Amino acid sequence: MVALMHRTGRFQKLSNSHKLRHFLLSLGILIVATAVAAIIIKTAPKPERNQAEKKVRLVEIMPLERMSIRPTWQAGGEVSAAQRVNLAPQIAGRISAISENAIPGAEVSAGQVLAQIEKQDYQLHLQQKQAAVIQAQAEVDLEIGQGLLAKEEYELALSQLAHSLADDTLVLRKPQIAAAKAGLKNAQANLALAQLNLDRSDIRMPFNGQIISRSIDLGSQVNANSLLFDVVGTDEFWLQVKVPQQFLHLLDKKKSVIIKRGEWQRQAEIIHGLLEVDASDRQAKVLISIKHPLLNASDASNLLLGSYIECILFAKPLTDHYVLSSQYLKDDGTVWVVNNNKLYKRKVDIAYQGREKVWLSAGFQQGDALLTSNVGVVTQGTAVRLRHLGKVK
Repeated sequence: MVALMHRTGRFQKLSNSHKLRHFLLSLGILIVATAVAAIIIKTAPKPERNQAEKKVRLVEIMPLERMSIRPTWQAGGEVSAAQRVNLAPQIAGRISAISENAIPGAEVSAGQVLAQIEKQDYQLHLQQKQAAVIQAQAEVDLEIGQGLLAKEEYELALSQLAHSLADDTLVLRKPQIAAAKAGLKNAQANLALAQLNLDRSDIRMPFNGQIISRSIDLGSQVNANSLLFDVVGTDEFWLQVKVPQQFLHLLDKKKSVIIKRGEWQRQAEIIHGLLEVDASDRQAKVLISIKHPLLNASDASNLLLGSYIECILFAKPLTDHYVLSSQYLKDDGTVWVVNNNKLYKRKVDIAYQGREKVWLSAGFQQGDALLTSNVGVVTQGTAVRLRHLGKVK
């Protein structure tokens, strides 16, 4: 028993000694590994911090050049008649004849008879006035003859008297002669009126034109309030269009206007600008004359009243101006440019702004080029790279 205890104690001492050696060995390995790791970390090359490259935006530009070019304005309107009247008689009577051409749609020359009012009453009235003129002329001749006779008698009496009368007007029948001449003039005026009424029995076309409608037939009883024909002149039509008020003072009224409908077009002339503006949009109005609108009865290009056509009006040339597309002009009246590879905003002087183009008189600096790219929100002085476009056309 004692021997066993002695043997067991010896075994425990050997075990403890073994554990101590193992612990010391592990500790040594850990210390060496830590030292090696520290040396490696200390001597390893350190990575350099690379500075991020700043991206410079690529933009497109266009050269800015001064030029002389006419501003234009494209407008449109309805064709209207320059001459259109409702024919009414100036005398009363019964319609006795109507021309074969007096039908709606017929083209009639100026002075052509469209209808006749019964003439018999006016012819008889004319004869009465002719007789009255003859009678009045006879009275004048009679009074003149009596005046000559009175003058001879008066001169004979003067030779026998010591002195003449202070007033010989009545003796020489001067009032009677004047009254007879006045009666003659009145008779002649009545004759002229009777002749005029007889002439008015012929209802004539007042100008070259076309009949729109007819409101009478044979036997119709008419008077000064009766509507006979609705007629329109065909030598000229009018076109009224609207332009901005700022364009009106630039408008070249001597330059022909181009009117067009589809592929067809022709020239027209400006009459004048109207004094009032349109009540709906406050734009100015321009009246255009279209001469000979019905060139050929079978021509598809003939204009019809009430039809809508487009036109192009020309302004006086604006010389030595920058001409840009309107899209490059901002709402605040500025334009973005590139100068020395940097962005800048220029406040420009606007001479005229149309729908598609804008004319600028000043505002750019030496070296400026128009920025045509959409760069969004940027600040002045931003650096850019350039891509050039063609010239403004």
